[in-house]
Amino acid sequence: MGHPTQHAIYSSADIAQILEELRVCGPDPLDLRRWAARREVHTALVRAGRVLSSVRLPGKAKGGGWVEFQLIQGSWARTH
Repeated sequence: MGHPTQHAIYSSADIAQILEELRVCGPDPLDLRRWAARREVHTALVRAGRVLSSVRLPGKAKGGGWVEFQLIQGSWARTH
């Protein structure tokens, strides 16, 4: 990224890897907070609660959209 407004582009493999890491965290908000606090993890937004948990990455997918994940009925899924 050369310009400060330029976003990282995530490949399908990158997104699949992050989704797998979130699945390992499971539904526990504390595990999600620990995952997000790791030095190698980069996020734009993390919501970690008993009612709502979601993650938005600071970059975009190849198609140009934001990459977001949400915990839906106890399972992590990409929502955007």
